[in-house]
Amino acid sequence: MAAAGAWRTFLAEYRIFAFILFSPRCLLPKAAVLAGFSYMLGPWDLIPNATPIFGHFDEAGFSLAGLLLARLMFHAGQSGPASTLRHAPPSPGTLPSSWLRATRSNLLSFWLMAARSIRRSHHHTRRAVLRLGSQTSAALAERDAASALFRLLGYRLWWSLRSPFAPAHSTRANLVVIGGSPRSGTTLLRAILGRHPSIFAAPESTVFLQRISSPADIAERLGWDAAQIESWQRASRSQTEFVEHFAAEAARRSGKPIWAEKTPSNVLRFGFVRRHFPRAKLVHVIRDGRDVVCSLRRQPFSKVDDASWNSAAAARRCALQWRTHVIAGLRFRGDPAYHEVRYEDLVRDPEPALRVLLAFLGLPWSDTLLTPAPDPGPPDPFEPRAAGAIFDSSVGGWRDKLSHEDRAAVRLLTGPLLEKLGYDAVE
Repeated sequence: MAAAGAWRTFLAEYRIFAFILFSPRCLLPKAAVLAGFSYMLGPWDLIPNATPIFGHFDEAGFSLAGLLLARLMFHAGQSGPASTLRHAPPSPGTLPSSWLRATRSNLLSFWLMAARSIRRSHHHTRRAVLRLGSQTSAALAERDAASALFRLLGYRLWWSLRSPFAPAHSTRANLVVIGGSPRSGTTLLRAILGRHPSIFAAPESTVFLQRISSPADIAERLGWDAAQIESWQRASRSQTEFVEHFAAEAARRSGKPIWAEKTPSNVLRFGFVRRHFPRAKLVHVIRDGRDVVCSLRRQPFSKVDDASWNSAAAARRCALQWRTHVIAGLRFRGDPAYHEVRYEDLVRDPEPALRVLLAFLGLPWSDTLLTPAPDPGPPDPFEPRAAGAIFDSSVGGWRDKLSHEDRAAVRLLTGPLLEKLGYDAVE
């Protein structure tokens, strides 16, 4: 598995390098890379090489800028409709409009994410300092050395130090990991699958994410014991073992053999799941990004910074979040453990979509899936009204809810991807 992943990475990087060298569309990256090498080999310099530390920043800057631009342009061509890079070479001196739109979308996405990271860096730094102080205080209050070390390091660093002594893979085949952009219908699918006699689908636990919710938060969502969850964190040597504890407890409490874990950002961790839970099933819920923006920007958990919820800036931020999640999931197309569910199919004609999904999961059909009923588990704190009721009134609602300015902002980021997914791009 690791060798195959390394080989795929090598091939991807080789294709990008070949794109820089041979593609007639790659003029600007070629120029930047050549400028970097010419500064390195030639006698001229923007920054003298003798300058301490910064002496080679000009060469490195040109070269890295060229490589980054080539990468963005390459992936834009790969994500564009009809694969214009491979099958539709442009006439000399021209570029396909779809390819230009995809490139512009990638560049804008990269800029928005970088700008937001820089803008929020002081916030993350302050939180890290506060967290370190809290962990230090908790460690000093512990009586034994092991508990004090766990408190001081935190669960992630604790697992990093102990993971070499833990199994790298889990043999569990009874895991279904559901992910997708927030407000894409993941909660609806969880509630529907939870009615199946063989599937336990509780509110999100976040246990597959890189940053897991606190034991108290998880306990409140699931109705479990916070002290027990914390003891699993400390007893586990890796995140894989921690998830094993959760899966065993879910089976014990529900009496059902399969645990379906729904957290939207699971889609960003599908790679982790495939590496450590090779027999798990991945389910990606996809919804029209414009409808997602309409719903997502009204949610209190949506991070739109200081922008008003109904502003174009908020729409752009939510569109970027949708785009990031969807692209992360699409990378697994072709993987036999990966399956996509369209929200629109799920609400307009649920039975065919659910039958295909159950066949993918290797489970028999059950009529209980189409019977709306109160969720037997604890209420979902992110969607307290979710009971699995199926309705399609929100499909296409963006036509009435997005202003002309909102549509323009969203289209820049989502247009090429919406076309690739087969959504009507008519505005």
